[in-house]
Amino acid sequence: MARKKTPKVRVNVKASLSRRLREIRQELFGEHGGPELARRLNLPARTWYNYETGVTVPAEVLLGFIDQTGANPFWLLSGEGPKYRRNQDEMVLSELSPIELIRRGLEKLEQEPHDVVIVAPDHLPGEAMSEFVAVSLVPLRELSRRPIDPSTVEGYIMAYRQWLPNPQETVGVRLEDDAMHPILPSGSIVAVDRSVTDPQQLQGRIVAARPEGETVIRWLEISGRHMILRPNQPRRDHPLIPVELDAVNDGLIIGQVVWSWSRFGQG
Repeated sequence: MARKKTPKVRVNVKASLSRRLREIRQELFGEHGGPELARRLNLPARTWYNYETGVTVPAEVLLGFIDQTGANPFWLLSGEGPKYRRNQDEMVLSELSPIELIRRGLEKLEQEPHDVVIVAPDHLPGEAMSEFVAVSLVPLRELSRRPIDPSTVEGYIMAYRQWLPNPQETVGVRLEDDAMHPILPSGSIVAVDRSVTDPQQLQGRIVAARPEGETVIRWLEISGRHMILRPNQPRRDHPLIPVELDAVNDGLIIGQVVWSWSRFGQG
């Protein structure tokens, strides 16, 4: 009995979807960012690359991809309309009272894990909200300070405890440049786990580092005898920073970016 052929139209749709998935992945995570996206989707890197070559994408993976990237589902399927969704229901947090801020913010965290809620030190929720953890938000230049100087804390980020492997070692900072655009535009907030500093463990991950006395957020790649701190889109004002592995000192790598918040698709 002859094997039933897959309709040509269906093959074309799958090929178009895989091409668009790859396009967004490259825009947001960089040319070599497949492993990082796969990690966020709880997939082996090889599995994700299979999807980019035309293997059928399970619905739950596609939904996770949309959630992670802010991709417009209609564009993914048809190629029409805007590539990214725009949030039509943004809250102006500064207009909310402290109590309302916490209540609405935590409700929004449950619905949209990539939104951020920042509260003042005097308005932190109590032990009744133990499923959440308050992460100190400090200026980028203070990230390497141990311990964090309480006078430099700008506020606290409310995050689910399950998002952070080592809450006690995690500190939040706001990006001050666009070196990681568009995956992390200027103004994005990242949570940095300062317990992980071994370059070999951080290959292919986004890290916080302090080369030449300046704290930066970059991809970490290992090539031969060198560790490379790479911006998402290298250019003259944001070049690659190579460091010989033998010369990596204890203070160079501050930690791994384990969670981030950014407004994908915003102009």
